Amino acid sequence: MTTHDVQRISTQIWDAKLANDMTAVAGFIADNARFVHMGITFDKAGEMEVFNEKIFIFKAADVAEEYVEDYGSTAIIFKKMILTAAIRGNEVQNPFVISEVFTKTEDGWKLVAETYTRVATDLDTYRM
Repeated sequence: MTTHDVQRISTQIWDAKLANDMTAVAGFIADNARFVHMGITFDKAGEMEVFNEKIFIFKAADVAEEYVEDYGSTAIIFKKMILTAAIRGNEVQNPFVISEVFTKTEDGWKLVAETYTRVATDLDTYRM
């Protein structure tokens, strides 16, 4: 595994999210994946539902810092970013650290968990 493989897949996922192409996103996600947002947790079906029904619409993802931890058949990408989204029609912008966990499967690398943690301090001075 190279960290570039997982970073490339992560970039493809975010590009598809920003284009609201959840069919493309779904292909990169393991069937048993879990997602933790601010105050709510979804399985894969629930995550797809909130985007397909336009409850969540990602508008911009401005990554300030990113690094990958390689564990062989598992890799975690940590991203410090400002995420702009429309939630139930209300546009919001939040500083987050996002953890994306990927695992190597028979079908290639798949996203198995994604966690959004809101940063409570100034994003520029926050250290990952």
